[in-house]
Amino acid sequence: MKSNNKFKLLHTHFDWILIAICILAYTVVFSYFSILRHNAFASGYDLANMDQTIWNSLQGRFFSFSQYGATMTRFTTHADVILVLLAPLYLIWDNVRMLLIFQSFVLALGAIPTYLIGKLILRSKPLAFLVVVIYLLNPGMQWTNIYDFHAVSMAIPLLLLVFYFGYTGKWRWYLIAALFAALTKEQVPLTIGSIGIALALLKRGKAVFIGPVTLLIGIVYSLSVILVVIPYFEVDGMYKYAPWYDGVIQRIKESKLIDVPGELIRNYVMSPDALAYYRLLLRPFGLLPLFGLPIFLIIAGPELSIILLSYHAQMRSIMLHYDSVLVPGLVISSIYGIHWTQLLIYRLIAHEKTRSVLFGLFLFSASALILRFSYFHTPTPVSPTCWCRMYDVSEADKAFAKLLETIPQHASVTASPEIRPHITHRRLAYTMPDATSSADFIAIIDQNRLPGDYNPKGFELELMAVLDTSEQHELVKRIGHFSLYQRTR
Repeated sequence: MKSNNKFKLLHTHFDWILIAICILAYTVVFSYFSILRHNAFASGYDLANMDQTIWNSLQGRFFSFSQYGATMTRFTTHADVILVLLAPLYLIWDNVRMLLIFQSFVLALGAIPTYLIGKLILRSKPLAFLVVVIYLLNPGMQWTNIYDFHAVSMAIPLLLLVFYFGYTGKWRWYLIAALFAALTKEQVPLTIGSIGIALALLKRGKAVFIGPVTLLIGIVYSLSVILVVIPYFEVDGMYKYAPWYDGVIQRIKESKLIDVPGELIRNYVMSPDALAYYRLLLRPFGLLPLFGLPIFLIIAGPELSIILLSYHAQMRSIMLHYDSVLVPGLVISSIYGIHWTQLLIYRLIAHEKTRSVLFGLFLFSASALILRFSYFHTPTPVSPTCWCRMYDVSEADKAFAKLLETIPQHASVTASPEIRPHITHRRLAYTMPDATSSADFIAIIDQNRLPGDYNPKGFELELMAVLDTSEQHELVKRIGHFSLYQRTR
Protein backbone atom coordinates (compact mmCIF):
# COMPACT_ATOMS: atom_id res chain seq x y z
CA MET A 1 0.00 0.00 0.00
CA LYS A 2 2.81 2.39 0.91
CA SER A 3 4.59 1.76 -2.40
CA ASN A 4 1.32 2.48 -4.24
CA ASN A 5 0.95 5.77 -2.36
CA LYS A 6 4.50 6.71 -3.23
CA PHE A 7 3.89 5.90 -6.89
CA LYS A 8 0.69 7.96 -6.83
CA LEU A 9 2.53 10.88 -5.23
CA LEU A 10 5.30 10.62 -7.82
CA HIS A 11 2.77 10.55 -10.64
CA THR A 12 0.84 13.52 -9.22
CA HIS A 13 3.93 15.71 -8.86
CA PHE A 14 5.88 14.41 -11.85
CA ASP A 15 5.76 17.84 -13.53
CA TRP A 16 7.36 19.54 -10.52
CA ILE A 17 10.00 16.85 -10.30
CA LEU A 18 10.92 17.59 -13.91
CA ILE A 19 10.99 21.33 -13.17
CA ALA A 20 13.28 20.73 -10.18
CA ILE A 21 15.62 18.62 -12.33
CA CYS A 22 15.73 21.37 -14.96
CA ILE A 23 16.47 24.04 -12.34
CA LEU A 24 19.24 21.94 -10.80
CA ALA A 25 20.77 21.08 -14.20
CA TYR A 26 20.72 24.70 -15.38
CA THR A 27 22.22 25.94 -12.09
CA VAL A 28 25.05 23.40 -12.14
CA VAL A 29 25.92 23.88 -15.82
CA PHE A 30 25.95 27.67 -15.82
CA SER A 31 27.58 27.99 -12.42
CA TYR A 32 30.35 25.75 -13.74
CA PHE A 33 30.94 27.71 -16.93
CA SER A 34 30.58 31.12 -15.23
CA ILE A 35 33.25 30.13 -12.72
CA LEU A 36 35.47 28.68 -15.44
CA ARG A 37 35.26 31.97 -17.35
CA HIS A 38 36.15 33.87 -14.19
CA ASN A 39 39.06 31.53 -13.40
CA ALA A 40 40.34 32.12 -16.96
CA PHE A 41 40.42 35.88 -16.26
CA ALA A 42 37.69 36.55 -18.82
CA SER A 43 35.27 38.23 -16.40
CA GLY A 44 35.53 41.97 -16.06
CA TYR A 45 34.44 45.44 -15.03
CA ASP A 46 30.78 44.78 -14.24
CA LEU A 47 31.40 41.76 -12.03
CA ALA A 48 34.04 43.71 -10.11
CA ASN A 49 31.72 46.65 -9.46
CA MET A 50 28.78 44.49 -8.36
CA ASP A 51 30.97 42.26 -6.20
CA GLN A 52 32.71 45.12 -4.43
CA THR A 53 29.41 46.94 -3.83
CA ILE A 54 27.96 43.85 -2.16
CA TRP A 55 31.11 43.14 -0.14
CA ASN A 56 31.43 46.77 0.98
CA SER A 57 27.80 46.77 2.09
CA LEU A 58 28.52 43.76 4.30
CA GLN A 59 31.41 45.70 5.85
CA GLY A 60 29.14 48.65 6.67
CA ARG A 61 30.04 50.79 3.64
CA PHE A 62 26.50 50.88 2.26
CA PHE A 63 26.16 50.60 -1.51
CA SER A 64 29.69 51.81 -2.31
CA PHE A 65 32.54 50.83 -4.60
CA SER A 66 35.89 52.16 -5.83
CA GLN A 67 35.82 54.59 -8.73
CA TYR A 68 37.73 57.68 -9.91
CA GLY A 69 40.40 57.04 -7.27
CA ALA A 70 37.97 57.12 -4.33
CA THR A 71 35.22 55.16 -2.59
CA MET A 72 31.90 56.30 -4.04
CA THR A 73 28.24 55.40 -3.82
CA ARG A 74 26.91 53.05 -6.49
CA PHE A 75 24.23 55.70 -7.13
CA THR A 76 26.79 57.40 -9.37
CA THR A 77 26.11 54.65 -11.91
CA HIS A 78 22.89 52.73 -11.29
CA ALA A 79 20.11 52.37 -8.72
CA ASP A 80 20.48 48.58 -8.40
CA VAL A 81 19.90 48.73 -4.63
CA ILE A 82 19.04 45.04 -4.52
CA LEU A 83 22.81 44.46 -4.36
CA VAL A 84 22.73 45.49 -0.70
CA LEU A 85 20.21 42.74 0.04
CA LEU A 86 22.65 40.19 -1.41
CA ALA A 87 25.39 41.01 1.11
CA PRO A 88 24.49 38.04 3.41
CA LEU A 89 25.54 35.70 0.59
CA TYR A 90 29.15 36.37 1.58
CA LEU A 91 28.44 35.11 5.08
CA ILE A 92 27.93 31.73 3.41
CA TRP A 93 31.05 31.95 1.22
CA ASP A 94 33.18 35.07 1.08
CA ASN A 95 34.06 34.64 -2.58
CA VAL A 96 32.96 36.30 -5.82
CA ARG A 97 32.13 32.85 -7.20
CA MET A 98 29.24 32.73 -4.73
CA LEU A 99 27.69 35.55 -6.73
CA LEU A 100 28.07 33.64 -10.00
CA ILE A 101 26.41 30.56 -8.52
CA PHE A 102 23.60 32.67 -7.08
CA GLN A 103 22.92 34.32 -10.43
CA SER A 104 22.65 30.93 -12.16
CA PHE A 105 20.27 29.69 -9.47
CA VAL A 106 18.03 32.78 -9.60
CA LEU A 107 17.76 32.65 -13.39
CA ALA A 108 16.96 28.95 -13.20
CA LEU A 109 14.20 29.71 -10.67
CA GLY A 110 12.48 31.72 -13.39
CA ALA A 111 11.30 28.33 -14.63
CA ILE A 112 8.77 28.25 -11.77
CA PRO A 113 6.73 31.38 -12.63
CA THR A 114 7.12 30.48 -16.32
CA TYR A 115 5.51 27.10 -15.65
CA LEU A 116 2.79 28.56 -13.45
CA ILE A 117 1.83 31.18 -16.04
CA GLY A 118 1.95 28.61 -18.83
CA LYS A 119 -0.24 26.18 -16.92
CA LEU A 120 -2.83 28.87 -16.15
CA ILE A 121 -3.12 30.18 -19.70
CA LEU A 122 -2.50 27.04 -21.76
CA ARG A 123 -4.33 24.69 -19.34
CA SER A 124 -1.86 21.98 -20.25
CA LYS A 125 1.08 20.71 -18.21
CA PRO A 126 3.03 19.44 -21.27
CA LEU A 127 2.64 22.79 -23.07
CA ALA A 128 3.60 24.69 -19.93
CA PHE A 129 6.68 22.50 -19.56
CA LEU A 130 7.56 23.18 -23.22
CA VAL A 131 7.62 26.90 -22.41
CA VAL A 132 9.94 26.19 -19.46
CA VAL A 133 12.35 24.42 -21.82
CA ILE A 134 12.18 27.37 -24.21
CA TYR A 135 12.90 29.75 -21.32
CA LEU A 136 15.97 27.80 -20.16
CA LEU A 137 17.32 27.24 -23.69
CA ASN A 138 17.25 30.95 -24.53
CA PRO A 139 20.85 31.84 -25.54
CA GLY A 140 20.23 35.50 -24.67
CA MET A 141 19.60 34.63 -21.03
CA GLN A 142 22.46 32.13 -21.06
CA TRP A 143 24.86 34.84 -22.26
CA THR A 144 23.53 37.16 -19.55
CA ASN A 145 24.34 34.38 -17.09
CA ILE A 146 27.86 33.86 -18.43
CA TYR A 147 28.65 37.57 -18.87
CA ASP A 148 29.73 38.59 -15.35
CA PHE A 149 26.99 39.39 -12.81
CA HIS A 150 24.28 42.02 -13.18
CA ALA A 151 21.58 42.87 -10.67
CA VAL A 152 19.16 43.43 -13.55
CA SER A 153 19.35 39.71 -14.41
CA MET A 154 17.27 39.08 -11.29
CA ALA A 155 14.51 41.16 -12.84
CA ILE A 156 13.74 38.21 -15.15
CA PRO A 157 12.14 35.85 -12.56
CA LEU A 158 10.83 38.78 -10.51
CA LEU A 159 8.95 40.33 -13.44
CA LEU A 160 7.50 36.94 -14.30
CA LEU A 161 6.29 36.73 -10.69
CA VAL A 162 4.77 40.22 -10.99
CA PHE A 163 2.70 39.02 -13.95
CA TYR A 164 1.74 35.74 -12.27
CA PHE A 165 0.60 37.34 -9.01
CA GLY A 166 -1.30 40.02 -10.91
CA TYR A 167 -2.92 37.44 -13.17
CA THR A 168 -4.07 35.39 -10.19
CA GLY A 169 -5.24 38.44 -8.24
CA LYS A 170 -2.70 38.03 -5.43
CA TRP A 171 -2.14 41.78 -5.24
CA ARG A 172 -0.14 41.83 -2.02
CA TRP A 173 2.40 39.45 -3.51
CA TYR A 174 2.22 41.41 -6.76
CA LEU A 175 3.38 44.53 -4.91
CA ILE A 176 6.14 42.65 -3.07
CA ALA A 177 7.49 41.16 -6.31
CA ALA A 178 7.21 44.57 -7.98
CA LEU A 179 9.17 46.21 -5.15
CA PHE A 180 12.06 43.76 -5.41
CA ALA A 181 12.06 43.99 -9.22
CA ALA A 182 12.19 47.81 -9.01
CA LEU A 183 15.40 47.54 -6.97
CA THR A 184 17.28 45.72 -9.76
CA LYS A 185 17.76 48.80 -12.00
CA GLU A 186 16.38 52.29 -12.36
CA GLN A 187 14.30 51.73 -15.52
CA VAL A 188 12.74 48.39 -14.51
CA PRO A 189 9.69 50.08 -12.85
CA LEU A 190 8.64 51.18 -16.35
CA THR A 191 8.31 47.52 -17.35
CA ILE A 192 6.50 46.74 -14.08
CA GLY A 193 4.02 49.43 -15.07
CA SER A 194 3.63 48.02 -18.59
CA ILE A 195 2.91 44.60 -17.07
CA GLY A 196 0.22 46.33 -15.02
CA ILE A 197 -1.33 47.70 -18.23
CA ALA A 198 -1.21 44.25 -19.86
CA LEU A 199 -2.97 42.77 -16.83
CA ALA A 200 -5.61 45.51 -16.95
CA LEU A 201 -6.39 44.59 -20.56
CA LEU A 202 -6.31 40.84 -19.99
CA LYS A 203 -7.97 40.44 -16.61
CA ARG A 204 -10.19 43.50 -15.99
CA GLY A 205 -11.50 43.67 -12.40
CA LYS A 206 -9.10 45.25 -9.90
CA ALA A 207 -6.35 45.14 -12.53
CA VAL A 208 -8.10 48.00 -14.38
CA PHE A 209 -7.27 50.26 -11.42
CA ILE A 210 -4.03 48.70 -10.16
CA GLY A 211 -2.42 48.44 -13.62
CA PRO A 212 -2.48 52.19 -14.49
CA VAL A 213 -1.52 53.13 -10.91
CA THR A 214 1.50 50.80 -11.19
CA LEU A 215 2.47 52.45 -14.47
CA LEU A 216 2.19 55.94 -12.99
CA ILE A 217 4.31 54.97 -9.98
CA GLY A 218 6.85 53.32 -12.29
CA ILE A 219 7.18 56.43 -14.46
CA VAL A 220 7.54 58.74 -11.45
CA TYR A 221 10.10 56.44 -9.79
CA SER A 222 12.26 55.90 -12.87
CA LEU A 223 12.28 59.56 -13.90
CA SER A 224 13.05 60.66 -10.34
CA VAL A 225 16.02 58.30 -10.09
CA ILE A 226 17.34 59.03 -13.59
CA LEU A 227 16.83 62.81 -13.54
CA VAL A 228 17.37 63.62 -9.85
CA VAL A 229 18.93 60.91 -7.67
CA ILE A 230 21.77 59.66 -9.90
CA PRO A 231 22.73 63.16 -11.18
CA TYR A 232 22.89 64.32 -7.54
CA PHE A 233 25.60 61.76 -6.75
CA GLU A 234 27.38 61.80 -10.13
CA VAL A 235 30.54 63.90 -10.38
CA ASP A 236 29.40 65.93 -13.40
CA GLY A 237 25.79 66.22 -12.18
CA MET A 238 24.14 64.25 -14.95
CA TYR A 239 22.90 60.73 -15.65
CA LYS A 240 25.94 58.78 -16.78
CA TYR A 241 24.20 57.17 -19.76
CA ALA A 242 22.38 60.27 -21.02
CA PRO A 243 24.98 60.85 -23.81
CA TRP A 244 23.96 57.50 -25.31
CA TYR A 245 20.78 59.29 -26.47
CA ASP A 246 22.28 62.53 -27.78
CA GLY A 247 21.70 61.36 -31.35
CA VAL A 248 17.94 60.90 -31.04
CA ILE A 249 17.57 64.16 -29.09
CA GLN A 250 19.44 66.01 -31.83
CA ARG A 251 17.26 64.44 -34.53
CA ILE A 252 14.10 65.52 -32.71
CA LYS A 253 15.43 69.06 -32.35
CA GLU A 254 16.24 69.25 -36.06
CA SER A 255 12.89 67.82 -37.19
CA LYS A 256 9.53 69.49 -37.43
CA LEU A 257 7.15 68.27 -34.73
CA ILE A 258 4.92 66.58 -37.29
CA ASP A 259 7.89 64.65 -38.70
CA VAL A 260 9.18 63.31 -35.36
CA PRO A 261 7.16 60.02 -35.29
CA GLY A 262 8.22 59.19 -38.84
CA GLU A 263 11.85 60.04 -38.05
CA LEU A 264 11.86 57.75 -35.00
CA ILE A 265 10.20 54.86 -36.84
CA ARG A 266 12.39 55.16 -39.92
CA ASN A 267 15.74 55.66 -38.19
CA TYR A 268 15.30 53.64 -35.02
CA VAL A 269 12.28 51.32 -34.91
CA MET A 270 12.59 50.01 -38.50
CA SER A 271 16.29 50.56 -39.18
CA PRO A 272 18.36 47.61 -40.49
CA ASP A 273 20.05 47.46 -37.09
CA ALA A 274 16.67 47.24 -35.32
CA LEU A 275 15.34 44.58 -37.70
CA ALA A 276 18.43 42.45 -37.11
CA TYR A 277 17.89 42.84 -33.36
CA TYR A 278 14.26 41.72 -33.62
CA ARG A 279 15.41 38.52 -35.32
CA LEU A 280 17.91 37.89 -32.51
CA LEU A 281 15.16 38.31 -29.93
CA LEU A 282 12.44 36.30 -31.67
CA ARG A 283 14.30 33.30 -33.07
CA PRO A 284 15.24 31.83 -29.65
CA PHE A 285 11.47 31.71 -29.01
CA GLY A 286 10.63 30.15 -32.37
CA LEU A 287 8.90 33.42 -33.48
CA LEU A 288 6.12 32.60 -31.00
CA PRO A 289 6.02 36.18 -29.60
CA LEU A 290 4.83 37.33 -33.05
CA PHE A 291 1.66 35.32 -32.46
CA GLY A 292 1.22 37.08 -29.11
CA LEU A 293 2.51 40.38 -30.47
CA PRO A 294 0.23 42.84 -28.66
CA ILE A 295 1.31 41.40 -25.31
CA PHE A 296 5.00 41.62 -26.20
CA LEU A 297 4.74 45.23 -27.40
CA ILE A 298 2.84 46.28 -24.27
CA ILE A 299 5.17 44.59 -21.77
CA ALA A 300 8.47 45.12 -23.58
CA GLY A 301 7.66 48.55 -25.01
CA PRO A 302 9.53 50.75 -22.48
CA GLU A 303 12.72 48.65 -22.39
CA LEU A 304 12.70 48.04 -26.14
CA SER A 305 12.46 51.81 -26.70
CA ILE A 306 15.44 52.41 -24.41
CA ILE A 307 17.49 49.86 -26.38
CA LEU A 308 16.45 50.96 -29.87
CA LEU A 309 16.99 54.69 -29.25
CA SER A 310 20.53 54.25 -27.89
CA TYR A 311 23.49 54.91 -30.16
CA HIS A 312 25.34 52.23 -28.18
CA ALA A 313 25.06 49.31 -30.63
CA GLN A 314 26.15 46.76 -28.01
CA MET A 315 22.75 47.17 -26.36
CA ARG A 316 21.25 45.45 -29.41
CA SER A 317 23.11 42.22 -28.77
CA ILE A 318 22.01 39.05 -26.99
CA MET A 319 25.59 38.37 -25.86
CA LEU A 320 25.42 40.94 -23.07
CA HIS A 321 22.84 41.69 -20.36
CA TYR A 322 20.81 44.43 -22.03
CA ASP A 323 18.01 42.11 -23.16
CA SER A 324 17.31 40.89 -19.59
CA VAL A 325 14.20 43.03 -19.02
CA LEU A 326 12.81 41.91 -22.41
CA VAL A 327 12.87 38.20 -21.52
CA PRO A 328 9.67 38.19 -19.39
CA GLY A 329 7.77 39.89 -22.22
CA LEU A 330 9.12 37.35 -24.71
CA VAL A 331 8.13 34.45 -22.44
CA ILE A 332 4.62 35.73 -21.68
CA SER A 333 3.91 36.66 -25.32
CA SER A 334 5.16 33.21 -26.40
CA ILE A 335 2.63 31.63 -24.04
CA TYR A 336 -0.14 33.77 -25.49
CA GLY A 337 1.16 33.06 -29.00
CA ILE A 338 0.66 29.33 -28.41
CA HIS A 339 -2.70 29.92 -26.72
CA TRP A 340 -4.18 32.19 -29.40
CA THR A 341 -2.89 30.04 -32.25
CA GLN A 342 -4.48 26.98 -30.67
CA LEU A 343 -7.79 28.84 -30.28
CA LEU A 344 -7.67 30.06 -33.89
CA ILE A 345 -7.01 26.58 -35.28
CA TYR A 346 -9.73 25.03 -33.15
CA ARG A 347 -12.25 27.64 -34.29
CA LEU A 348 -11.41 27.45 -37.97
CA ILE A 349 -11.05 23.66 -38.22
CA ALA A 350 -13.96 21.47 -37.17
CA HIS A 351 -12.24 18.11 -37.71
CA GLU A 352 -10.60 17.04 -34.43
CA LYS A 353 -7.72 15.10 -35.95
CA THR A 354 -6.94 17.77 -38.57
CA ARG A 355 -6.71 20.60 -36.07
CA SER A 356 -4.59 18.47 -33.73
CA VAL A 357 -2.20 17.79 -36.62
CA LEU A 358 -2.05 21.48 -37.59
CA PHE A 359 -1.40 22.57 -34.02
CA GLY A 360 1.23 19.85 -33.69
CA LEU A 361 2.96 21.07 -36.87
CA PHE A 362 2.90 24.63 -35.52
CA LEU A 363 4.60 23.57 -32.29
CA PHE A 364 7.05 21.31 -34.12
CA SER A 365 8.12 24.13 -36.47
CA ALA A 366 8.60 26.54 -33.55
CA SER A 367 10.54 23.93 -31.56
CA ALA A 368 12.79 23.12 -34.51
CA LEU A 369 13.67 26.79 -34.94
CA ILE A 370 14.31 27.14 -31.19
CA LEU A 371 16.60 24.11 -31.06
CA ARG A 372 18.53 25.19 -34.14
CA PHE A 373 19.09 28.73 -32.87
CA SER A 374 20.03 27.55 -29.40
CA TYR A 375 22.46 25.00 -30.82
CA PHE A 376 24.34 27.63 -32.82
CA HIS A 377 24.21 30.49 -30.29
CA THR A 378 24.48 28.98 -26.80
CA PRO A 379 27.70 30.04 -25.01
CA THR A 380 28.29 26.44 -23.90
CA PRO A 381 30.63 23.97 -25.65
CA VAL A 382 27.54 22.19 -27.07
CA SER A 383 27.59 24.75 -29.89
CA PRO A 384 30.01 24.43 -32.82
CA THR A 385 30.34 28.24 -32.72
CA CYS A 386 31.28 28.35 -29.02
CA TRP A 387 34.17 30.67 -28.19
CA CYS A 388 35.34 28.09 -25.68
CA ARG A 389 38.72 29.67 -25.23
CA MET A 390 37.12 31.81 -22.52
CA TYR A 391 36.75 28.64 -20.42
CA ASP A 392 40.38 27.51 -20.79
CA VAL A 393 42.12 28.07 -17.48
CA SER A 394 45.87 28.04 -18.08
CA GLU A 395 48.62 27.29 -15.58
CA ALA A 396 49.56 30.99 -15.75
CA ASP A 397 45.98 31.90 -14.81
CA LYS A 398 46.12 29.61 -11.79
CA ALA A 399 49.55 30.84 -10.71
CA PHE A 400 48.63 34.51 -10.99
CA ALA A 401 45.37 33.96 -9.07
CA LYS A 402 47.45 32.49 -6.21
CA LEU A 403 49.84 35.44 -6.39
CA LEU A 404 46.93 37.87 -6.04
CA GLU A 405 45.89 36.11 -2.83
CA THR A 406 49.20 37.20 -1.25
CA ILE A 407 48.28 40.90 -1.53
CA PRO A 408 47.31 42.18 1.96
CA GLN A 409 43.60 43.01 2.21
CA HIS A 410 44.33 46.50 3.55
CA ALA A 411 46.44 47.35 0.49
CA SER A 412 44.96 49.41 -2.34
CA VAL A 413 45.08 47.83 -5.79
CA THR A 414 44.39 49.05 -9.31
CA ALA A 415 44.07 46.42 -12.00
CA SER A 416 43.13 45.59 -15.56
CA PRO A 417 39.36 45.00 -15.89
CA GLU A 418 39.87 41.24 -16.19
CA ILE A 419 41.92 41.08 -12.99
CA ARG A 420 39.89 43.42 -10.78
CA PRO A 421 37.06 40.89 -10.02
CA HIS A 422 39.75 38.75 -8.37
CA ILE A 423 40.78 41.45 -5.86
CA THR A 424 37.58 43.37 -5.03
CA HIS A 425 37.04 42.03 -1.51
CA ARG A 426 38.90 45.04 -0.18
CA ARG A 427 37.97 48.67 0.38
CA LEU A 428 40.15 50.15 -2.37
CA ALA A 429 40.21 48.17 -5.63
CA TYR A 430 40.20 50.22 -8.82
CA THR A 431 40.06 49.63 -12.54
CA MET A 432 43.02 51.11 -14.43
CA PRO A 433 43.80 53.88 -15.17
CA ASP A 434 42.23 54.95 -11.85
CA ALA A 435 44.78 55.28 -9.02
CA THR A 436 47.77 54.09 -11.09
CA SER A 437 49.94 56.69 -9.36
CA SER A 438 48.69 56.05 -5.81
CA ALA A 439 47.74 52.37 -5.48
CA ASP A 440 49.97 50.08 -3.42
CA PHE A 441 49.81 47.39 -6.11
CA ILE A 442 49.18 47.42 -9.86
CA ALA A 443 48.01 44.17 -11.45
CA ILE A 444 48.16 44.02 -15.23
CA ILE A 445 47.20 41.63 -18.01
CA ASP A 446 48.56 42.69 -21.41
CA GLN A 447 46.05 40.60 -23.39
CA ASN A 448 42.35 41.12 -24.10
CA ARG A 449 40.09 38.33 -22.84
CA LEU A 450 36.95 38.91 -24.92
CA PRO A 451 35.09 36.48 -27.22
CA GLY A 452 36.92 36.76 -30.52
CA ASP A 453 39.52 39.19 -29.18
CA TYR A 454 42.60 37.90 -27.39
CA ASN A 455 44.87 40.53 -28.97
CA PRO A 456 47.58 42.47 -27.10
CA LYS A 457 46.52 45.61 -25.19
CA GLY A 458 48.10 48.92 -26.10
CA PHE A 459 47.62 50.90 -22.86
CA GLU A 460 48.77 48.07 -20.60
CA LEU A 461 51.93 47.42 -22.63
CA GLU A 462 52.80 51.12 -22.51
CA LEU A 463 52.16 51.24 -18.77
CA MET A 464 54.32 48.17 -18.18
CA ALA A 465 57.20 49.83 -20.07
CA VAL A 466 56.90 52.86 -17.76
CA LEU A 467 56.61 50.78 -14.58
CA ASP A 468 59.61 48.60 -15.52
CA THR A 469 61.83 51.69 -15.38
CA SER A 470 60.01 53.49 -12.55
CA GLU A 471 61.93 54.22 -9.35
CA GLN A 472 58.66 54.21 -7.42
CA HIS A 473 57.61 50.68 -8.40
CA GLU A 474 59.14 47.26 -8.49
CA LEU A 475 58.03 44.17 -10.38
CA VAL A 476 56.82 41.55 -7.90
CA LYS A 477 56.41 38.86 -10.54
CA ARG A 478 55.59 38.37 -14.22
CA ILE A 479 53.68 35.22 -15.18
CA GLY A 480 52.78 34.79 -18.84
CA HIS A 481 50.58 37.75 -19.81
CA PHE A 482 50.31 38.89 -16.17
CA SER A 483 52.43 41.35 -14.21
CA LEU A 484 52.16 42.49 -10.59
CA TYR A 485 53.91 45.67 -9.46
CA GLN A 486 54.28 47.12 -5.97
CA ARG A 487 54.74 50.79 -5.15
CA THR A 488 57.95 51.22 -3.18
CA ARG A 489 57.51 54.86 -2.20
